[in-house]
Amino acid sequence: THVVVAEKALAPVPSTVDLEAAATIPVTFLTAYYALVELARLEEGETVLVHGGAGGVGLAALQIALSRGARVIATAGTTEKRSLLSMLGAAHVLDSRSLAFADEVMEITGGKGVDVVLNSLFGDAMERSLEVLRPFGRFVELGKRDYYANTQIGLRPFRQNLSYFGVDADQLLNHRPKLTERVFRELVEGFENGSFTPLPYRVFPADRITAAFRLMQQSGHTGKILIQPPAAPDAPTANPVAIRADATYLIAGGLGGFGVETARFLVERGARHLVLTSRSGTVSDTAAGVIAAMEAMGASVDVSATDITDVAAVATLLKRIDKTMPPLKGVIHTAMVIDDALFRNLDAKRIRSVMAPKIAGAAVLDAATRDRDLDLFVMYSSATTLIGNPGQSSYVAANAYLEGLARVRKAAGLPALTIAWGAISDAGYLARNTEVSDMLSMRLGKQSLSARAALAGLGLALDAGVPEPVVAYAQIDWASARRELPIMETPLASRIAGAALDTASEGLGDRHLASLIEGLDHAQAVKVVTDLLAGEISRILRLPLDDIDPARPLTEIGMDSLMALELRMAAERRLGVDIPLLSLANGAALADIARRIVDKSGSQGGMSADTELAAARHVEGEIDEEMTATIEEVEGRAEKVTRLI
Repeated sequence: THVVVAEKALAPVPSTVDLEAAATIPVTFLTAYYALVELARLEEGETVLVHGGAGGVGLAALQIALSRGARVIATAGTTEKRSLLSMLGAAHVLDSRSLAFADEVMEITGGKGVDVVLNSLFGDAMERSLEVLRPFGRFVELGKRDYYANTQIGLRPFRQNLSYFGVDADQLLNHRPKLTERVFRELVEGFENGSFTPLPYRVFPADRITAAFRLMQQSGHTGKILIQPPAAPDAPTANPVAIRADATYLIAGGLGGFGVETARFLVERGARHLVLTSRSGTVSDTAAGVIAAMEAMGASVDVSATDITDVAAVATLLKRIDKTMPPLKGVIHTAMVIDDALFRNLDAKRIRSVMAPKIAGAAVLDAATRDRDLDLFVMYSSATTLIGNPGQSSYVAANAYLEGLARVRKAAGLPALTIAWGAISDAGYLARNTEVSDMLSMRLGKQSLSARAALAGLGLALDAGVPEPVVAYAQIDWASARRELPIMETPLASRIAGAALDTASEGLGDRHLASLIEGLDHAQAVKVVTDLLAGEISRILRLPLDDIDPARPLTEIGMDSLMALELRMAAERRLGVDIPLLSLANGAALADIARRIVDKSGSQGGMSADTELAAARHVEGEIDEEMTATIEEVEGRAEKVTRLI
C-alpha cells in the first residue's frame, strides 16, 4: 500500500499533472534528462539520434531535445509508432529494425552525422550507431544487453574526440542523490512552465495485470503501461473489547478442557463473575483445579448443568443471572460433540448429536440475548471449516453455521466473532485424542497450538476489536499443507495463502515428483513429466495442448523470458523441482527438459545431469555470454526478493 524512499528521491507532482499521468514521469524523464542534458550537454542547433523513440524514455527524450532547440532523428519498429513520432515533432523517423538507418542518417545530415546518439539497440545496430557520430559526438548507451554480453567495440571511431556514456538510473538514485534531487527539480519546473507534458499511457486494472505484461512482451504499447490498484474498501471500525470486573460472562461448554481454559483467560484479563455450563454439570479433576485457581484470583465461578439447546433451560439460567449476578456482558460458545465417521456411515442420530450443541446451542443463545447490551458474543469454530477433514462432515457443517451466524449478527449491528481454531494440543478434545491431533497437525503442516497460545490470539482479536465476524487462528505451513489438502490448489486458497503457495518447502517437491513417477520406467516417467509441463505451457501460451510439440525448442513455439519464468514457477509448484533458467535458454525443447528432470530425480549425488549439460555447453561456447549474464542477474534479483519476503 505504500513505499518508503529517501527524501532526495522525491519531487512534488507538478500542479498541471494528475496522479496517473505523473506515474509516467520519474524513470523516463529522469533517464532522458540525465542522458541528454547532464552527460551529452545537448545544445541548440545540434542533431540527436533517438533510438526506440516511441518507448517511454524515447518520448521523454524527444520532448527534452526539442525544448533545447535540437533537431531529432528518431527510430521506431512499426509504421504506427513512426507516424506518432513524426506528429510529435521528430524531423525524421526511420525503421529501427533495419540497419539501413545508418546510411539514411548520413544522407539526411549531408554526410556529417549527428552530434548525439541516444542508444537502446544492441549488436550490429549499436556499432552502426557509433559510425554516424560526427567529430566530438557523444554516444549515450541506455540498453543493458551489450553490457551483459560484454560486447567489444573497436576504438578507432573514438579518435575523433567521441565520448561514450553508460546510463543506469538505479545507480544515479543510489550514488548521486543530490544530482537526482536537482534533476527532479528542473523537470518539475519544465512541467510547470509547459515545456514538458506527461507521456501517453494505457491503464490496466490490477486484475488484468497479466494482459498488461502480455502487451509489453509483444511491444504493443506506446509510452507507458500503468497498473491501477484496486480501490481500497472502507476500513471497518474497530471496537476494542474490555473484560470487566463488574460484569458476568457465560461460557457454554465451559467445563470442557478448552472451555475452562477460556474461563481462566477471562479471569486473567480481569473478569470476576463467570458462569460455566455443560449439559451434565459434571466437573472433571482438571476443571476443578482450574476453577480453584480462578477462585484464588478472586473470581466467583458458577457451575450450571444447562442444556443450551433447550430454550426454557437457557431462559431460566439467564433469569438467575439477572437476579443474583452483575449484568451479563459476554457469551462465549465453546460447546461441541465430536463423532467422526465417513459420511456413508452416518445416520440422523449421529449427525444430530454433533450438530445440536453447536447449531441449536448457538441459535438459542443468540435468540435469548439479542435484546441484551452485550460486549462480546464469541463462538468457537475450527480451521477444518476452511480446509475440510475426512470423517468430520457433521462437525465442519456445524462450524460453518457458527460462521454464518456471526455474519448475520454483525450485519444486524450486534457483537459477534467466530474464531476458527487450528489444532490445540493440551486442552479439549485433541488433548484426549492424540492420533486425531497428529493427523490434523500433519494436514496443516505445523505443530499444534497450546491452549495458552491460542487464547493469546483471542486476546489479540479482542484488543484490536477486529471488525470481521470470522477470523482464523492456526499455525499453517501452506506449502506443506498443499501436499495433503486438495483445496490448496483452488483460487480461494491462493487468495488466503498468497506467495507461500508458490514456494514449496525443502524436500516437498521430491515427494511430488517421486509419487508421479514411482514404478515407471524411464521412458514412461519422461512422458508423465512432459505431459504435465506441456499442460502448463499450453496455459501460459494460451495454445491448444495439441499444438505443443515436445521436440520443438521452446523459443520456436513462442516462449520468451518472462514466460520461461512462469514455466519455472509452475514446475516448482506442480513438481517441486527447480528448473535452472539455463535449462530453458538456447533452444531447449520440452522433451529435453523433462528428461533432465527425471534424470536428476534419480541421481545419487554429485553434479546433476542438468548442471553437467549446462556446464559442458557453456565451456563449448554454445550458451552466449549475454544469456548467461541475463540469467545471473535474474537469479540474483530473485534471491534478493526472497530474502526481503
